Amino acid sequence: MKQYLSIFTTSLLLAFSLSALADEAYITNQGENTVSVLNLADHKIVATIAVGQAPVGVAASAEQGKVYISNVDSQSVSVIDSKKYAVVDTITIAGSPVGIALSPDSKTLYVADWNDSRVLAIDTADTTKRREVSIGKAPAGIILSHDGSKLYVANRDSNDLAIIDTQSLQILQRIPTGEHPFGLTLSPDGKQLFVVNVYANSLSVIDLDTLESRIIAVGEHPYCVTVSPDSRYAYVTNTQADTVSVIDLEQNKEISKIHVGGFPEGINYDAASNQIYVANWFDNSVSVIDASSNKLVKNIPTGKQSRAFGQFLLKTSH
Repeated sequence: MKQYLSIFTTSLLLAFSLSALADEAYITNQGENTVSVLNLADHKIVATIAVGQAPVGVAASAEQGKVYISNVDSQSVSVIDSKKYAVVDTITIAGSPVGIALSPDSKTLYVADWNDSRVLAIDTADTTKRREVSIGKAPAGIILSHDGSKLYVANRDSNDLAIIDTQSLQILQRIPTGEHPFGLTLSPDGKQLFVVNVYANSLSVIDLDTLESRIIAVGEHPYCVTVSPDSRYAYVTNTQADTVSVIDLEQNKEISKIHVGGFPEGINYDAASNQIYVANWFDNSVSVIDASSNKLVKNIPTGKQSRAFGQFLLKTSH
């Protein structure tokens, strides 16, 4: 009997340990003011967390065990404890926060204020300590260089990309893009920046050494982008086509379209499983794509109007 209890207890502890280490996706549901937490191992929703009004952006820190959520309508950022699945702090933003990103050391949170055309740099240890820089019109997507020295900002209504020095918080350069740039991502080697141009139905690929760019046509009304670990393929959500464009970056062209849920927005690539996760606004779901075959695996119900704008995967097991 004691041996049975010991085995049973060990099994429970092992299951708990594996659960605690599971990689997760944090999906913002703008229509119901919640975040759905998706376990990437078994594709089950493990928690639904109430946040601020109209949540959009996500930035996750495995080091801190925290996930930051931008809430456009309540002018705030919710701070979620990823172990408790609970909001532990709310950062007030006098504006309309959309894109958010964390520095590599998780000490600074960068927030794009859509309404006031500025970017805030907030100390995550003391959120009253803030710096800001005026930027182009309607800043949306933001992402940091891998070493954290530069911040890239897509200015939707200025049709350009701003490069900011994170130490001085000064604008180093502004680069023209296609019409209405929105989602951003970097190649894994940090040498290329990808900018989705919503109204131009295109993807700008910027060489960060030369700052020269090339344009690749994608689907209708594209929104966000992710890149494969080997930097060979880019995947772009097309909101008005309900598809994801697969781009061969060596051929500089679209080679395939994957049908997903309705009005796909946020997209991230999970290198560990070789799967791609797509948040679908109209279908209230997340689509899972097998990147090896470029086939849809399944659609997982989430919450109302799922967006997941930014880096929404929390990688805890690696």
